[in-house]
Formats: sequence, structure tokens, C-alpha cells
Amino acid sequence: MDFTLHRVDLLHCVACATGTLQVLPVGKKKQQKVAVGDDSGVLTVFYMKKGEVTYEWKSAPLGREISSVVMQLAKDKIFVGCGQSIHGFTRKGKEFVKIKTNLTETINHLFVDENMIWTGGEYIMNIYDQCKDFGFVMVKDQINALTCAPIVDGEILSTIVACQDKCLRVFQGERLDHEFAVEGSASALGFHGLNPVDNPSHAVGDPVQMIYGTDQGVVGSCQVDSKSMRRTGGITDRQTRPGMSGPGAATRRARVCALHTADIVKSGMLDLLVGRDDGNVELWSLGDAARAPSSQRLEQAPATLTFETCLQESIQSLSSGHITGGEHNEVVLTTYGGKVLAFTPSSAAKDATGTEFAQQEALEENASAGMMGSMMSSAKKKLTPGEELTMKQEKERRYTALESEVGKLKQQLQEAKKEYQGLSGEQIAVQTTTKVSHRFNLNSEEACYVLTVESQTPLELISLRADVDVDLLDHEGTSAILSRSRGDPANPLLATYRMQEPGSRFQIRLRTIEGLSGTISAFVVPQTSPKTAHLINLAVKPLSLHEKVSESPPDVPMNELRLVGPFSVTDMHTWLGLCVNELPSRPTDDEMIINYRSTFVGTQLVGRYSKGSASFRSDSITTISVLKDLITREATAKKIQVSINVEVKEETFSRFLELMHPKLASEAWISALANTAGANGRATSGGSAPRGGHKVSGSRAADGFAACS
Repeated sequence: MDFTLHRVDLLHCVACATGTLQVLPVGKKKQQKVAVGDDSGVLTVFYMKKGEVTYEWKSAPLGREISSVVMQLAKDKIFVGCGQSIHGFTRKGKEFVKIKTNLTETINHLFVDENMIWTGGEYIMNIYDQCKDFGFVMVKDQINALTCAPIVDGEILSTIVACQDKCLRVFQGERLDHEFAVEGSASALGFHGLNPVDNPSHAVGDPVQMIYGTDQGVVGSCQVDSKSMRRTGGITDRQTRPGMSGPGAATRRARVCALHTADIVKSGMLDLLVGRDDGNVELWSLGDAARAPSSQRLEQAPATLTFETCLQESIQSLSSGHITGGEHNEVVLTTYGGKVLAFTPSSAAKDATGTEFAQQEALEENASAGMMGSMMSSAKKKLTPGEELTMKQEKERRYTALESEVGKLKQQLQEAKKEYQGLSGEQIAVQTTTKVSHRFNLNSEEACYVLTVESQTPLELISLRADVDVDLLDHEGTSAILSRSRGDPANPLLATYRMQEPGSRFQIRLRTIEGLSGTISAFVVPQTSPKTAHLINLAVKPLSLHEKVSESPPDVPMNELRLVGPFSVTDMHTWLGLCVNELPSRPTDDEMIINYRSTFVGTQLVGRYSKGSASFRSDSITTISVLKDLITREATAKKIQVSINVEVKEETFSRFLELMHPKLASEAWISALANTAGANGRATSGGSAPRGGHKVSGSRAADGFAACS
């Protein structure tokens, strides 16, 4: 299907957080207004008029970054999460309520229904009834997304929470009703269609169709009711990506940041909008599956990628509505750097000055005034010379206005540079002028870490320093120049990436060595004046290549480490957090159970610990040894006497060698090919050997074996 969306730049504000954009309901006119909150603490409501952005109103600075913007269900009131406070605004911009909560966490997620308010921080979900505490839940792991729906018949809506530990959880008040494991860390939630609260045909007890996204790039659908929660299909399972190359490029996509469903193609069925961490915006047509998504329907008519574009910076929010004034349902989104963009099927978007949008709006106004027939017919015929001249003059006027505005901005920039140069002779402390954030995630498919650095302004260079051995891996699509310096025992890694093309987002792939612990420091320098460096510290833990899984195979022979002593569950949880990733900041039960898998070798780690006792089982004796050494060291530092017992099973050695054999065989093949290529090169050049080493991606297999033997 040939379908194209045209980009329209609406606004450029300060950097935006996730979930800070809302499209207001339709008012007197069909055209809708847009509300955006940014890191300056200002809520802006604007709309398009005659092809230009017009501000409806702006709030006063709220004192903190705006972290969430939502609409009150069935009403047109706007609620904003800002630090630990909640602000409510009317459609006209009047602040009618301000709630100062007693929370210690930032309100990252917000949902409002009548007098009930749900907030989500990092780990704690709070419920308020008429601005008073109604209940709270400490979720087992970090909250990445939160929404509410009528799932269980009760006084309040049920809460659906997407968590970092690869689970979706459904709460009725403070009671946990469902816990559902998904393919990866859940990062985004949405409904298939309207929220059931806004759907008059939905009754309490009817199944709720939901969509979810994960850190691994998977988009799936699930169905939840009062009795169960089950997966109904995968939207992006095994979908190919045209033009992509390299291992895993055809199936693996970036982290899902935002999800939304709307009929954009005008097919009469819902389309799925996906915004990703790498800046990709995707429009998926679900076909017949749009009516009742199920695995069977998705297999018979798989989702098709109708439109895709990349904005080179992460997508923070997604929605849809009649934004530019046409008849089309258009996509509106915000990016990390603060850009507010619309994507419309209307060809009028090709005119950058907005003149064609203004003409289109004038035609609609005249048509609504009773001139439908004549104006529609005149819209279809060719413009007269007089009309063409008028449009040309309007375009020239808008171009002149834009040039004048750009000239004023350049003048302001020069004045700011002169002011800085006057101060540059002195040593002064300079506050950072741009926002920089990062993600450091384990790619389980390639057993390596991906460091993603994103800045509000283009990046100039990134320098890396590490006090532990780290391999820098090749990354396709990287245009930066890598310069490495000879390290020393205290700093084995010293490297700098210099950007060759302007970009505000950069990824570095690296692999750590298990058994070692240390710190990686990244110094990020954006292209700003004055020059400032942002320091990012990343912890490398002894079992850094282990990823959290929902369960481990039951028939695997395992060695066991048992510990007994006067330690608390918090003590053991803290010690374990120094060794593995993806643990919540504090224990959530009196008895904790963990399951991990090594992404490099494939061995398992199962742990169970409570007050006074702990047991860890693994089919790798190295993993047991690392845990034993770390816990012994930390217990000794706290002067806690711990009794340790290790049970070793000989079957685990043969199993470990079986897991390592394919990697060693692959390394042998690569070495043989490298030697053959070197011999051919010497024969061609008359026996002269090539300078420099030959780097292969599998060179860590032997090192990994050495570390694990």
C-alpha cells in the first residue's frame, strides 16, 4: 500500500520528558489544540491557524521539570505532574487545583478519573481520592508505564503497570490481581482503541484489549479481564526491515517509548503508531486483526509496516487528532530535544510557509458558512491567475517574515557569544546549558552492552575511561572516528569518539568480562558555547553479562552455595545488587527469589534468600565462586559472621564445556580464516606481512572461557 505522511514542524521548546503531550478534545471547531509540558516547567497550549502556530496560553513556570501531562477522563481539564506536586488547569488556562503530595519520588506517571488520581514514581504507586491518600503499593520493580481501566467490578478503576522486571501487573486498589510475564522489560502501554472508560459500548467485566512495548523492541497485544491476563499476539514478531543489514537487524528494533492507535490511513480500522528510542516512527496496519486482535488472526493477516521514518532522536510522546486544520486524522509527537511535530497525509504540508494550509482553512471556513457547493467546485478546478498571484505574494510575505526572524536570532546569538568572550579570560564555573541523558542496557542477543547517549543539542565528542578491561565492538551506521590511546593498569580503556556528522544521539557497543568489577566513565561534550563536559559513571558488576529471566530450566544440574548467618534480607539484597543488574533498589518480600541467565555462555543462576539464610544454585562453578567471594568480603566489612557451604556437582563441568564448544569452534574457524587471509596477502605482496592486528568479533570467546574456567 502506497501511503505517505508529510512532516510539519509545529514547535521547538525545551527538552521534553516521556508522556508530556496531550491532544485536547474537539471543541467548537473540528480543529484540535495541543498541550505540551517541557523541562522548563511551562505548560503550553497551542493550535494551528492559517498555517501558523498560535499560542492559546502558557502557564507560569511550575518550578520543576514537567514529567507527566494527562487529560481528566470524560472532561477537558489538564493535569500535570511536576516533581512531587500535581497541578490542574482548565481548558482556558486557569489553575484550579494544586496538590503537594508527601512523596519522595518524582511523579513520572499520572492518571485522573473524576475525583480519583493515580500517580506512579520509580517504585511506588499512590492513589488519591479527593486530594486525600486512598492507598499505595510498592511495586516489585521499577515502574515504566501506568494506566487505568475498568477490569474488575469495584469502586475504582484497576491499575495496569508495566515494570522493568519483564512483567505487566494489574492492581485493584492495593491488591495484586494479575502478574503477566512479557518478552522483555515492559516500557510502554496503550489500549487497542479508546480507553474502555471512554467507550460507551464497554461494560465492566468485558475483556480489555491492550498493547505493550518492551526494551527489546517487541510490540505485543494482550487481553485482560477479572479472571486472567493472556497474550493474544505479537505485532512486530519477525517483521523484516527494508534496507537493514547485519546480524539481527532484520528482526531487532529499538526500545519502544510510546504507543497509540488511531485510523490514520482512513481504512475504517485502527492503525498502530509506535515511537522508538532511536527516533523511528512506525505506522502499522493491522488489517482484519484490528477488530479483534488474536494470535490466529495475526498469523493469517500479519501486521504490515505502512509508513516509517527516523527523526534521529528518541520519541517521547505520541497522539493523533485534527491538528493542522484539514480533514485528516494526523499524528502529533514530541522528541527528546523538544521538537513538536505533526505528520499528515495532506499534500499541503509540502509548502513550508504554511500558505496552502491557510488557503485550505479558508476554504473550509467558507464552506461552513454556506458556500459548500461553490467552494468545493472551485477547490477542484485550477486557480485563476489572480488567485495564483495572491498566493505567490502571501508566500513571499511569509518567507520575508521567516528571514527577518532568523536574522534577529542570529543577532541575539552573536551578542551572547560576545558576552561569553568577555568573560572567557577568567576562570569561571559554568553551568551546563543543555540536557544530556543516557541508557546502559544489556543486549542479550549479542551478549554486549549498548551505551546510548542523547543530548538536546548535537554532540561533538565522547571520551571513555575505564578501570576494568572492556572491549569496544564495531557498530554499523556509526560515522564517528574512534581514537584509542595506550592505557595503563589503572586505566585499561582510553578512547574518544569524534562525531563527523551532526547528531544528538550516539550508541556505543561494548563487552565486559565477567568476574571483574569497576567503573566506566564517559565524558560527553555537546556542541555548545561555552564548552561543558557531562560526566556519566557506569558500574561494571562481576556478573554483568547475566540477564534476569522469569524462570530457569528445572532439569539442569547445578552447584549450590548455602549461607547462614545473622544478616537481614536487606543485607543480602544489597550484597547481591553489587554483583548482578536488574535488582530492585530494595527487597519487596520477606523471601526473595531471583532467576538469571548468562547471555554469553548460557548458564543459569537461581537464588532464594530471606532473613538469616540464602541459597544460590548455578551450573557454572565460576558464578558460585564470584558470589562467594563478594558476599564474604561484604559480610566481613560489616563484621557479620557467615557460615558458608558449597556443594559441587561434577555433571556441571561437562555441561559448561558443551555450552562453550560452539564459541571455541567459531573462534577456531575465525582464526583459521584470518591466517589464510594473511598468507594470501603475503603471497600477493611478495612475502611482506601486513602491519597491525586483525580484530575479530569473536575474540572474547577464549577470554570468556578463561574467565569462566
